[in-house]
Amino acid sequence: MPIGRLGRLIKTKGYIYIILGILCEIYYIGTIIFGGIVTFAWFYLGVGIVLITLGLKEKKNKKKYMLIRPGKIKNMVKICFLLALVSVVIIEGLIIQSAVSKHKEKSDYLMILGAGIRGEVPSTALFQRLYASLKYIEINPNVKIVVSGGRGSGESITEAEAMKRFLMKHGVSENNIIKEERSTNTFENMKFTTQILKKLDKKENIEVTVVTNNFHMFRAKFLAQRQGLKVYGYPAPLHPMLVPTCFAREYLAVINSFIFDK
Repeated sequence: MPIGRLGRLIKTKGYIYIILGILCEIYYIGTIIFGGIVTFAWFYLGVGIVLITLGLKEKKNKKKYMLIRPGKIKNMVKICFLLALVSVVIIEGLIIQSAVSKHKEKSDYLMILGAGIRGEVPSTALFQRLYASLKYIEINPNVKIVVSGGRGSGESITEAEAMKRFLMKHGVSENNIIKEERSTNTFENMKFTTQILKKLDKKENIEVTVVTNNFHMFRAKFLAQRQGLKVYGYPAPLHPMLVPTCFAREYLAVINSFIFDK
């Protein structure tokens, strides 16, 4: 390809990079405005800066346009990219499948996972989980409920206590609520809850329906299965603005949990 045509093509790509970068920055701002503080939103901030920088950077000749020279290194990069792409498709497919599958039949226990509170007030994500739980409880009114979540930074009470108060305020009997107040992450949610349930219930295959936000359901279910529970899911919705951030972050979280949370 002539150098002139290649230069024009690269400049066109540069404009595309800039536009995509600006969209990433707009999305980052949107997550802060509409979704509150989101731990993975910085990813889009960083991607936006990189894309805009690449778009603004001008090259003068063909050699400089080529970030990776032909040869073994380039082939290795292509293989790594394809493997990463395949893993994204497979894992995100599993995440999406669990996000839309809803189990309405009665299990031995309903388990609600904590999602942060501000002082004593549940976060938006936790409210979504709690309201989804009320719908399940309406269908299965006598189900035993495990509220799972410890006390984190900026929290005046445990997440379990906040969830218990919410449920009781909405007519759930205190006798039906079991608190797990030590956990600080999903793995500990499952580990500590399983320990409690095995002390309370001598049944071999304890059935649990987990309530968490849709993007989080796949990881929650496979971690519960690792603890020996027979698990189903009743996913809660997620604010549309947070979908790209949470589903992208969850891809990495699934890989991390698969390797380390045992």
